[in-house]
Amino acid sequence: MTPKTPPHPRPPGSRRFRSPLSQEGGQVPVTHGWFRGYDGTRLFFSSEGSGPPLVFCYGLVCSSLHWTYQIERLRTRYRTIWFDYRGHQNSDLPQDLSTLTIPAIAKDLECLVQQLDLPPAVFLGHSMGVNVVLEFYRRRPDLVSGMVLANGTAKRPLETLMDNNVSGQSFKVLRALHDTSPRVFRALWTHYLENPVVNAIVGMGGFNLHLTPPEDVALYVRQISEMDPLVLLNLVDNYDTCDHTAWLHEVHVPTLILAGAKDQVIPLPQQELMHQLIPGSDLVVFPHGSHCSQMDLPEQVNTAIEHFLEKIGFMGARAAGEPNPPKETASPPIRPNPPPPPPSAS
Repeated sequence: MTPKTPPHPRPPGSRRFRSPLSQEGGQVPVTHGWFRGYDGTRLFFSSEGSGPPLVFCYGLVCSSLHWTYQIERLRTRYRTIWFDYRGHQNSDLPQDLSTLTIPAIAKDLECLVQQLDLPPAVFLGHSMGVNVVLEFYRRRPDLVSGMVLANGTAKRPLETLMDNNVSGQSFKVLRALHDTSPRVFRALWTHYLENPVVNAIVGMGGFNLHLTPPEDVALYVRQISEMDPLVLLNLVDNYDTCDHTAWLHEVHVPTLILAGAKDQVIPLPQQELMHQLIPGSDLVVFPHGSHCSQMDLPEQVNTAIEHFLEKIGFMGARAAGEPNPPKETASPPIRPNPPPPPPSAS
């Protein structure tokens, strides 16, 4: 039996930006539905707007909330598409929990692209979503016109998570606790995530709390508390084996890398490394951005993405009365100089 479509599958976020279409009373086409992943797992997807396709991939135990301000803006000119990963939000938990892996999610994404019969698209990934996009590109470069990689790493993330290497041991402790007493672990999982102090700690780690509305942070923490913790534990096990550095020099599509100068989860040097390894890539650093710059500073991030899409000629029709993207932002992002060439052999 197909479940009922949730009334608001994409959390709108607490900010109230009105697009030119909404100002004029216009509407964009919206489609919600389910598709089957590569192993038959039922997965939820959403398509908003029309035009060249943009496919959004969010991070570890996250949701479309993390891209909601970009989708709201870009759907006026593009067909914006997102899906819930296996075990996330509106999608089913797979029968085989060992399939909670990044390669499996990338294969699910390929199934969605084929079901929607999409032409080559631009894929946007945030945090772990960067690894999903890179894995998809590795599998099907013919379906990718460009990539936007936000706050991610091409290397094993637990080596540098929170700018230290102790996170791997912490996750091992969590895994051992779950394996010893799953029921106790699940109870603690929900209880602690509902604690205001834990809520604040999660917020400080992933967001700039001076910029991201507290309502958005609270919604994110509540979404985590409602998920099966095995999704986190299994994905972290696989996520920490991901290392794309050996082949990034083979990327041959336009790539924009976005970073927050105050990212405490995946530090800026990880995005700088991707910039060095991906030929011709662009790097934009937001001085006050955290791990979720797209939620801290949505207008600046939207502008950076729109400039990139126009630069590569991936342009949708502009809505009537819609202004051109501003040439500069109020607090311009840092655009580092290209890395110096390696020293010549003596």
